[in-house]
Amino acid sequence: MSRDKIYQSAIYLVFGLSFLFSLFLIASDNISPFTTQASVHRNVANIAPEVTGVITGVDVENGQHVKAGERLFTIDKRRFELAVEQAKAELIQAQDANSAKWQELASLEQSFEQREVEWQNATIKLTRYRKLQGKGLVTQEELDDAVMNVNLAQSAIKAAMAEIKRIEAELARADNLYTANGNTSGITASNVLTHMQGEGGESAAIVLARSKLAQAELDLAHTEVKAKIDGTVSNLQLQKGSYLQQGNVAMFLVNEASVWLKADFNEKGMAYLHKGKPVIISFDALPGQVFEGEIISQDRAIYDASSQSNQLAEVSNDTRWIREQQKIRTQISVQRIDAGLISGSKASVMVKNGNSVIDTLATGWITLVAYFRYIY
Repeated sequence: MSRDKIYQSAIYLVFGLSFLFSLFLIASDNISPFTTQASVHRNVANIAPEVTGVITGVDVENGQHVKAGERLFTIDKRRFELAVEQAKAELIQAQDANSAKWQELASLEQSFEQREVEWQNATIKLTRYRKLQGKGLVTQEELDDAVMNVNLAQSAIKAAMAEIKRIEAELARADNLYTANGNTSGITASNVLTHMQGEGGESAAIVLARSKLAQAELDLAHTEVKAKIDGTVSNLQLQKGSYLQQGNVAMFLVNEASVWLKADFNEKGMAYLHKGKPVIISFDALPGQVFEGEIISQDRAIYDASSQSNQLAEVSNDTRWIREQQKIRTQISVQRIDAGLISGSKASVMVKNGNSVIDTLATGWITLVAYFRYIY
């Protein structure tokens, strides 16, 4: 075969293959979706302090791998240590005040019992005087005095009960022993004291002081910012002496164990973009290498700027006959993914059809793309 024939055959072969691949790529959205709009994604934790203060130490370096629980940096503790001491003192103060109230309640118990005995004695005396009056042995004035003594004793009981209720209210321990109509029959301050002590006997002031102490201790613990997950430190720009506001992102932790590919395909290939569909992948950073993967999910909605809540829709008039196609976001798991790929690394992805001929063409195309990455 002459040299011209060889060249001619080679040219025909190249043009033929190019023509076949061109047809394949034109039809790929319908039979084997392809996209170059794919990138590596890793979970990234935003590290921000939960308290405000001056940084007294940075314990990690940019790019360092850390384990969950390792300290990342420290904020000045002195202000928070003082807050803990103050909260402890306030708790002791509240406990002392609460103890004094209980002692006052115990004293009122004795007073209540004494008023109750006086009322009982006055009632017995009134009953006896009424019997004697019928025999003419007691004057009306003496009987009136006995009635007045009973009324005074009842008033004294009510006053003692009011004092008990006042202390009870100060202790913030409402008790069901008291009847709604104020009937005091059969009720003693001893019942009240026993019941309230059985309930725990802590006032609202003590509960509040305990909460304040717990919050102060929590803030003190938060001065040491620790990693919540295993990851690699990224975008570290902290230095000792810097002032950091609560909630301001100080660094990022990249979760190396959680990695996937996010890829945007034309919506024409929607029939092939379902969970479990195998794909072939070429990463720009790894020329000449082809990876296997599969679709793990598909986003069922996209952001629509023309239809936001409580706003009028923006209608755009497009005069072009051929408009840009809508993209569908998918998530793809990759087998044997290279650990060196950073979050954001670009890739090309093609979905397998299931037909051996089409899948062979798809593999050939992705392989060609992978080797082309040596050049660009």
